[in-house]
Amino acid sequence: MATTKPSDTEIIFGIIAQEVGVTRDELEGETEFADLGVDNLLAKSILAQILDETKVRLPATTFDDHPTASSLHSYLQESVKHSTADTPKKIASTGSPASANPLSIILQGKPLSSNKKIFLLPDGSGSGMAYLRLPIIDPSVCLIGMNSPFVQSSGGESFTVEGIAEGWVKEIRLRQPEGPYILGGWSAGGYYAFEVAKILVRAGQKVEKLILIDSPCRLVFEELPMEVVHYLSTNNLMGNWGSKKPPSWLVEHFEMSIRAISEYTPTPMDPEGLPEVFIIWAEDGVLKNVDPISTGLDFNVKVTRFLIQERDGVKPHGWERLFPGAKLSIATMPGNHFTIVYPPEGYVATERTTDQ
Repeated sequence: MATTKPSDTEIIFGIIAQEVGVTRDELEGETEFADLGVDNLLAKSILAQILDETKVRLPATTFDDHPTASSLHSYLQESVKHSTADTPKKIASTGSPASANPLSIILQGKPLSSNKKIFLLPDGSGSGMAYLRLPIIDPSVCLIGMNSPFVQSSGGESFTVEGIAEGWVKEIRLRQPEGPYILGGWSAGGYYAFEVAKILVRAGQKVEKLILIDSPCRLVFEELPMEVVHYLSTNNLMGNWGSKKPPSWLVEHFEMSIRAISEYTPTPMDPEGLPEVFIIWAEDGVLKNVDPISTGLDFNVKVTRFLIQERDGVKPHGWERLFPGAKLSIATMPGNHFTIVYPPEGYVATERTTDQ
C-alpha cells in the first residue's frame, strides 16, 4: 500500500482534476475515472506527476484497482494510517493544492540519473500533456513537459509570449541550473521555445539544440483564427483527444494563446549564441482530402491553409530569418499537425540541411 500523508490525498485529487479538465468538486462519489478519459497513457502521466509532486509512488494499476473517486479516496485515506511522515504538504490559501498546476512535469526518464534533459514547451493548449504519446527516446534522457501558468487560472489578460517565456526559464533553471540546454516546441510551443532560448542565451547560457515541431513562423504566418480551433474541436479533429472533444479549459487557453500570439513579432537571435536548429514539418494537412468550402472556414488565411490543407515541402518557411547565418536541419514526417506528436515508432523522416 502507498504511504501517504493526510494532505497528500487532496494534492493527488488536485493533480487528477487538473489533468482530466474538471474541478476538484467533480471528483466525488461514484465518478468513474474512465468516463473522464483516464486511459493507460493518461494514468501513467498522472501517476508520474503524483510521484514528482508528493513523492508517493502509487501502483501502475491504481485506476484499475480503484476506478471511482470514492474508491481511490478510501484507498488513500487508509494508507494514511501507515504513514511515518509528520510533515504536512503545503496547501494553498484557497484550499486547493499549492502544486495542482505545476509548471513542469516529467514525461519520460528520471531527472536525477538522466544524462540529458529535454524541455518541451506546450502548444496553444498550455499543457505539457501534449507530448505524452511521444515514443520513448532513450532511458538516459529525461523528457520534461512545460505547463502554462494560465491553464484553468485567472490573469490571462497579462499573458504575452515573451512574458510567459520568462516564467518558464525560471522553472527550467530549477530543473537544470546550467546549460547546455535542449529545447523544443510543437505548434505555438515553437514560439515559446524560441523565446526561452533567446533569454537563456542573453543570460550567458548555452542552448545546444532547438527543435521546432510543425510550428509556422510568425514572420510568415498569421495567428491561428479561433474559428479554426472551434471547427477542429467541434469535429473531434484535435488529434490528441482521439474521439473525445477537448475539455473547455483547453479551448479557453487556446483563446488566450491566440490573443498573445496576435501581438507577438519575433526578432532574430544573437548570431553569437545560435543553437543547432531542427525544424520538423508534418507531411499532411488535417483535412487534406476535404473540400475547403464545406468547412465554412476562410482559406484566404495562410495559416489556415497550411494547417488544414496545404503542405509545401522541406522549407524553413521564415524561420531562417530568425537564425542569421545558422545551418537549419529540416525534415518532414508522416502525419498531420496533431498526429505528428505521437508518431509510430520507426518512422523515417526526410531531412536536409540548409545554410542560411
